Amino acid sequence: MRRVLSRSILAGLLSFAAVTGCASSASLRAAEAGRFDELRRTLSDELRRGTLDSDDARAIARAVAQGEIARATPPSGADRLRELRTCARALEDALAERAAGSDAIATTAAMILLEAGLTDPERVKRYAGDAAAGRYPGKDTALRALETRALVTAEDGALRRSRMLDGDQEVRVSALRAAAAAADPSDREALLEAARLDPYPLARTLAIRAAGALGGQDIVLALRDVWTLSDEAGREAIAEAWATPRALEGGGRAQLRWVISTQRGAPAIAAARALVRAGGEGAGEAISVLIGSIRSSQSRDRVYAILSAPLQDPAVRSALIEAQGDPDEAVVFAVHSRHVDAAARERSAAVAWLMKLAAGTSTRAVLARGVLARAGIRAVVPLLERDVRSREIPVREAAGAGLVALGEIPRAASLLADAEPRVRTSVACAILEAF
Repeated sequence: MRRVLSRSILAGLLSFAAVTGCASSASLRAAEAGRFDELRRTLSDELRRGTLDSDDARAIARAVAQGEIARATPPSGADRLRELRTCARALEDALAERAAGSDAIATTAAMILLEAGLTDPERVKRYAGDAAAGRYPGKDTALRALETRALVTAEDGALRRSRMLDGDQEVRVSALRAAAAAADPSDREALLEAARLDPYPLARTLAIRAAGALGGQDIVLALRDVWTLSDEAGREAIAEAWATPRALEGGGRAQLRWVISTQRGAPAIAAARALVRAGGEGAGEAISVLIGSIRSSQSRDRVYAILSAPLQDPAVRSALIEAQGDPDEAVVFAVHSRHVDAAARERSAAVAWLMKLAAGTSTRAVLARGVLARAGIRAVVPLLERDVRSREIPVREAAGAGLVALGEIPRAASLLADAEPRVRTSVACAILEAF
């Protein structure tokens, strides 16, 4: 893999940053060493004194995340690294250094770098080949999945297509992701076969999406055949595939109009949403389908339609206002979640309703606090600070994300010392992505 700064040099640079005022030295040293009890105490003290700023929090978040990468061990270590995928760019050097190793965690780090576009597929193929030479070639599934994910050129086509039939589902998934990146018309039949017959639902969905991206009339019609064999999730994926630019031009629009005129439930809503986003012929009919779904009897479909309908349409706005008085709280919650982005009157009513709900302790109250935070409603800050001390892991994670969304990064930083690694990595990534 690529050359990177060594861990010692990185630590030196971070320590220098602390001396020059970019990070709190006591907290940073504790974070670098993985001494979380000490980090918890120093962060608490610095927050109380008001000496922890956003730059400090970012440096500490980076040190915590880099430490999780460096200390990761099988089997849980691979999952820990995957939790950091969303902020891989900010952790490129640490991931590259870890990928240079020879254990299973190195393979995971290399896969994250590849999928984030931070390393070259040809480099990954060489790396996988060299590693396999000392690791019983053909026996290491993770390494084969990594090599397969790098098969993105036309010259890789034969091997990529053979891996779509591999006995291991992770290898097949990597082959299908590689096909999506390759956009090779020669993959057409293999993708359609996987869409029809792969036993793994994720693989079928990836195959449908990759085929749709290729587009053309033949694939559009072939996906109509796949539709008859698919479950609801597969049909949603096909509707989305028909909406891709190349498929839309090859008859996908006609198929989407067929769906909204003959089907019901989630697939019809997915097709209507796709037509609205595409605009043009069929968009008006699609809005009518979404409005009808908002007024239907199935709670899940109503929520899906509420979240998919365009707020700028007057008829949609009327349907949403009507749904505010619905006896189904899930429906009302969805309406108010949309209205925080609406005009002043609807926004004001939505914020009031959500704030009342957010004061509670239910799962929906946690979700309400998240909606308010993302909408920039600062009145929710005290509730999020309360959640920082919750015994529930998902509640603490959500609190960290909410505080970061509101720019309260130093307050979120206390969770970088959380006893649960998942919380630490989640909040570290949120902080690193905020800059």
